[in-house]
Formats: sequence, C-alpha cells, structure tokens
Amino acid sequence: MKQQALEVLQSKFGYKSFRLQQEKIIQRILSGQDTLVLMPTGGGKSLCYQIPALLLDGVTLVISPLISLMKDQVDALRLNDIPAAYLNSTLTNQEQTDIIRQLQAGQLKLLYLAPERLMGQESRFVDFLKKINISLLAVDEAHCISQWGHDFRPEYRMLAEVRKALGQIPAVALTATADRLTRQDILDKLQLHKPEVFISSFNRANIHYHVAAKRNSYGKLMQFLEKRQEESGIIYVLSRASTEDLAQRLTEAGFPAKPYHAGLDRDTKEKHQELFQRDEIRIIVATIAFGMGINKSNVRFVVHMDLPKNIESYYQETGRAGRDGLRSDALLFYSYADVMKLQRFVEVEGNEQQSQVMLQKLQEMATFGELRTCRRKYLLNYFGEEAPEDCGSCDVCLSEEEKFDGTIIAQKALSAVARLEEKFGVSYVIDFLRGSKSEKIWHQHKELKTYGIGADLSKKEWHRYMDDLLHLDYLKKADGQFPVLQLTEKSWLVLKGEEKVMLIKVAAEMEEATAPEQAVPVEDELLRVLKSLRRELAQKENVPAYIIFSDATLHELAAFLPIDRADLQQISGFGEVKIKKYGEAFLQLVNQHVRTHGLDSRMPAMRTKRQKNRRKEKRTDTKAESLQLFQQGKSVEAIARERDLQPSTIYSHLGFYVEQGELDVTALVGKEKIPAIEQAIRTHGDIALSPLKEQLGDGVSYGEIRAVIGHWRRKQRR
Repeated sequence: MKQQALEVLQSKFGYKSFRLQQEKIIQRILSGQDTLVLMPTGGGKSLCYQIPALLLDGVTLVISPLISLMKDQVDALRLNDIPAAYLNSTLTNQEQTDIIRQLQAGQLKLLYLAPERLMGQESRFVDFLKKINISLLAVDEAHCISQWGHDFRPEYRMLAEVRKALGQIPAVALTATADRLTRQDILDKLQLHKPEVFISSFNRANIHYHVAAKRNSYGKLMQFLEKRQEESGIIYVLSRASTEDLAQRLTEAGFPAKPYHAGLDRDTKEKHQELFQRDEIRIIVATIAFGMGINKSNVRFVVHMDLPKNIESYYQETGRAGRDGLRSDALLFYSYADVMKLQRFVEVEGNEQQSQVMLQKLQEMATFGELRTCRRKYLLNYFGEEAPEDCGSCDVCLSEEEKFDGTIIAQKALSAVARLEEKFGVSYVIDFLRGSKSEKIWHQHKELKTYGIGADLSKKEWHRYMDDLLHLDYLKKADGQFPVLQLTEKSWLVLKGEEKVMLIKVAAEMEEATAPEQAVPVEDELLRVLKSLRRELAQKENVPAYIIFSDATLHELAAFLPIDRADLQQISGFGEVKIKKYGEAFLQLVNQHVRTHGLDSRMPAMRTKRQKNRRKEKRTDTKAESLQLFQQGKSVEAIARERDLQPSTIYSHLGFYVEQGELDVTALVGKEKIPAIEQAIRTHGDIALSPLKEQLGDGVSYGEIRAVIGHWRRKQRR
C-alpha cells in the first residue's frame, strides 16, 4: 500500500513526496485504524483522506461544515479525474438525484456532506447510506465538535451516533487548530477507538507576523496596501457595518473590495466570494463568517482591524494566507480597548466554566498583541510546540531595537501607579504622567508630586514603555472587568534603586520584513503570461484560477524554465492528469520565452535550491553571559538555575555560538547522536523542533537538537 499511495500522490496530485506526517497518517488510515490529525492550514490535510479514498473499496464520506469548502474540494478533485461529489442545498433536485444514482452504482470515491444532512428528518439518509459501501468517515474541521473549541457547532455532536449506525467504519478527524483541551474533547465526543494522534508542526514559516498599534489604523492600512496593489488579501473586522463601510472606503481609495458578512443574502455572499476566488476583486472585507472553508491558495495577506477572540481563531484566519507556500503577511492592529470590548461577547450565558475558558483565551490573545518577544514562538508554544527564541520573520525579531537604561522612566511610571493607589488603567496613568489638563484627571491628582513628571515623552512612547514594563513583570493588570495597573514584587526593587530596567527605544512601527533573496530569479514577464494562460483555462473550466495551478507552481515554472515533459514532472502541482491536460500549453510559453531571451533551462538548480534564507541572529549580552558560565564548567541546568531561565533558553544561547563556530557541538551533544539528528533535519528542515523530536524520540533532548541545528547551519554556509 505504501508504494501505491506514493504513486497516487504523484499521478493524481502532481507531488513528488509526502510532507510532514502525511505518509504515516495515510498508512494508519489504510490499516483501518481511527486517527486524529492536527496539521496547519495549507499543510495538506485533505490528502490524508483523499489518497486512502482512492485506494480503499467503496466511498469515503467527508463531513465538511461549509458549502464553499465542499465545492472547491470537489472541483479540484474532478480536475484530476477523481470521481467526487457533494450534496447540499445549492443543488437542484435533479442534480441530487443524479448523485444518489452515482452512489448506488459505485461510481463515486468521495462524497462531501454537511453534518446537518445527517440530522432530524434526514435520518432516513443515514438509512440510505447503510446500503452503500462506505469505507471511511473523514470529519474535517473537527474542532467544531468541542465546546472548548473556537467554532463550536452542536450538529457535529451526533457524528458518533451516525458512525455507529454505519457499522463502526474507520474514522479520521482533522483540524488545523486545537489546544490540548479541545483535542481531548474531539476524541471523547467522536468516540474514536484507540486512536493515534498525529500532531504536525504548527509552524507556518512563510507567514510573517506583524502587530501595530490601532491608533490611525486606516492610515497604516493604506500604507500596507500601497505596497501590495496586485496581491490578494482578506481584511477581518468585528462588525457587519464595518465590513461595508471599510469596503466602500477602500474601493473609493483605489483598492476594489467587497464586504462579506452573515447579514448579506445568500446570492450576494456567493457573488462576492466568487469574485474574490476568481481574482476579479483582490480584497474581501469580512467578519469571521467568511473564510472557514476558503481554499484560495494565493491569498498574500490577512489583516485584522479588530482583535480576534482567541489564538485559535487568529491562527486559523491568518492561515488562510500563503497556502501555496509563498511569502505572505499577517497584520494585526492591537488595542487593549478591544480586549475590554470583547469581554462581554465571549462569555457564555448559563455556563460559568466555559465563560472562564473563553475569557482566558481572550487574555492569551491580548498577551500576543502586547508581546516584546518572538510572536511565532508564542503561537507555537500555545499549541504545545517548542520553538527557537528568534524566528527572524516577525516584527519583533526583525526590528533592530536598541536597548537603553530606562530605570528613571520605569521609576516615574511605577511611582505614578503607586501614588494613584493602583486604581487606574494605562490611559489614565499616561495622561497623569504627561500632565494632561483634561477634566478627566481628578483635581486632587493634579496636586500630587508625580503629576506631569513624564511630560517629556509622547503618548506613543509611554504606551510602548508601559507595554514593556507589563511584559517584564514590573507592572501587572488586575483581573476582572477593569484592568487597572498594579505593582508587583519586582516593582519595589526598581523604586528602591536596587534593580536596573533595560527598555527598548521606540522605533518606527510596522517595519516591513525583508523578503528573502531569490536563489533563482523569477522571469516576471513569463510569470505574467503564465498567469494569463491560467486565467483563460480557469474560465474555460469554470473554476477559480488557483484550482488549475497555484501561484507557487507558476513561480517554479517562471524560475526554473522546464522545457520538456520530463522537466515538467519535477514541478510541484504537475501530476499525470494535469501534464496531459495543460502541459503542452505551458511548455509552449516557457520555450517561447527561453528562445526569445536566449536563456537556458535552470532545472539543474532545482536540485540544489536552498529554500530558506535565514536572517543572521544577533549577538546579545545575555547570550554571552550563558557562554561565559558554560566555559567556566557549569552545566546547562546549573546555568539555568543561576540565571532563573529555562534550560531550553540556555541551549538556544549556546546553539548560537555553535553556529558561529565559537563552541564545538560535541561540548553539548555526544558524537554518536549527531548523525541521526542531522538526518532528521534533512527530512524536516531546521525551523520547527517538534517534528525532529518526534522522529528522534526520548533519547535526544530538545536542547541537543538546538545545538545540532546550529552546527548544521554552519556547515551549510561553508
């Protein structure tokens, strides 16, 4: 079966090898075992059940929550000559009858259904399915079954009963977003039998995360869009009215956009979605009603004008960008006022336990907005995954921030909080420090010594320094409805002059990440021609352009210049079916461009292409201190205790010096372990640690992996 699965992957889908844990998952499903799959958006979850569907006898039932997702999946499968269909309310009675006949005749391999189809009066449909040879039940977006998930749907709860009625067929549940609590709920509610849980890395390395203060967010959005005029994106807002208002403003400003929210009639929503899918408009302004099933691979940016309610929602929504693997951006405009506004919306009436969970999730989202450390690390840690201290591609890691002795600034802020008896929030404290003449400042407060002592700094500077003091635990916000500022144990050390506070100078906001230098240049003129051909083919097939080929496939064509069918087989996305259907047309354009410009094919470069162009990590005093203590003969654990840091942080510091060639890797890792770790890096890459740890097992620690990654990167630069 293993070889057959690979053959199907290559011939039907055009991919040369499996990604992440796809191969193991497929083998597990083919053996008839229950499975839970957590894999990031764009990681290839669908292939995990589509390939078994083609190898098993009978039909695979796919439970999917949105009509748009079903249609996209089925359109893509049919283009690859895979017999698939969906049953939902968009079909006429005759179309539904035709699909029923195909089912009865054994002519379908995959059937997509909404969970509602199996409920209530439709229970007779389950009786019909009992007569069909069902080989597998695939539950997509499985987090919908959990009340702890961010998108709970009660109708998912009855799937366990449906499965029993169908004779306990094997099941696979798939999701891109589930914390530990939600994962366990999925297993319990679906009643999976001795399931194996596969958790792939949540790292979306091609997405660059940015957070900007919400002040003047529209002006900042305009700056952001000016640099992305030809790119496709989704802008999320909190209210229905905001979608329509912002879409109109953007259109008038020269960025044609359409609104999407649950209050629009179905025809309007479908029209706007189709315009976006087909690249006839570049931007959709939406509430969370849009996007759950969107499979558009060339979304280059996702912007949140308002704060999402939890990390799961944020991760899933940002994950709609860059599904083709190309560089994409996620921009969030953050204000703590949004946190306060959302508190009343996340509470669940009559369910105190769930309300507390949702409030905690909102606070974790707020923490993300206020971070002064790597945003990618925070996201990955949230989902239980280890990550380096510096990802090199979020706004925090990319900023060239300069630290300075901010002890006096900290003392002013802490004194103000103390004098105000820890009863006021950030905005009031800042206005008090700056000596605001506003009537909202209490008269008696204007008589205090600390009133106006921070007038030398702007509001923007004070807000950033307050964020730093909160993050560094010199201040904290009270729990509850009114998050007033309070002092901590560390505050008193500063006020007494016993501890120095290092702050980060306020820099320009929303620094643009530098795009990695292309190892092989893309022929822009050819790329435009290829996109034009793709658009013509899409119109002919009546499907969105990205279903024909993703942007990533076209970029490979325009970079590596394949000149014959053998070359074309090496380009991602060109399987046997698509080579037969479209290969000649695309090869003709590539060959014409090569001849016109006197170019040679660059296919040999594909074998040596380095896909990651990492930013050089900075030297810091804290890294140097760890190295000095290690060179004095202290163990990693001892250094961690002495410095009140995690051992993983010390390993990260020392791994930096291994990469610089200033520390031998064997000082941290036994020689006998290095070859196996390097082999794992060749397989999974050198960014996410969890897949490496999973392959290597308990005999190798995360710290040892970090050290060998540094050693590996140094060797690659030689």
